Amino acid sequence: MTEEKISVIIPTIQKCIPVLKKLVKLLSQDKVVSEILIINNKPEDLCGFESLKKVRILNQKENLYVNASWNLGIETITNDIFLIINDDILPVKNLCTLIYQSEILNKKMTGLIGISPQFINQHDRNSTSDIEIPQADEAHPEFLNLNKYQNTGDWGSAFFGRKKNYYRIPNELKIIYGDNYLLFMNFQNAKMNYQIAGLPFNHIHSLSSAAPEFWNIVQNDMQNASKYIR
Repeated sequence: MTEEKISVIIPTIQKCIPVLKKLVKLLSQDKVVSEILIINNKPEDLCGFESLKKVRILNQKENLYVNASWNLGIETITNDIFLIINDDILPVKNLCTLIYQSEILNKKMTGLIGISPQFINQHDRNSTSDIEIPQADEAHPEFLNLNKYQNTGDWGSAFFGRKKNYYRIPNELKIIYGDNYLLFMNFQNAKMNYQIAGLPFNHIHSLSSAAPEFWNIVQNDMQNASKYIR
């Protein structure tokens, strides 16, 4: 059987280019990753990735925000399996290979697979230069059932799935609740969502979403979420 490949989707507004570069270089070295789609939501060009053959950059004239960027990424990628990941998080080496080799993505009832919050090391927004690739003593992920559709913390910072288990997020949800919506839709369709345990992630907490210019949008998302997530 031919080994499948994974497409990576990374939205960015270029808040911390050094971390984004570390992330993209790390993922490009993973043998099961065949393409990395960076959705650049800032008007300025995104440079420094020209030497990485797996990378494609989609420049946007205006900020699509998080959830619309995810929708665009899913529409654009060429593989069935995807990883959607923040631009402010660093996983262990060969994360995609570890998840692929576990075969959890091949289970008929698997929905989406995100991160267990207890394995996320949060870094302050003011000390972004300190964040490094985490080291794992044993690279054997465990998968915890997420028995309810509710997001538990930073589950949506990085998650895997297949296109059939991705449901286009409504336009009214722009920055937050996109992951909650996807979990809810999979739950409604009798799929089991999971959390990855045992692998550390280094994350800059709320690097972009906590910015004052997004507060009103986040408030609107909170009001609109009840229309779609019950």
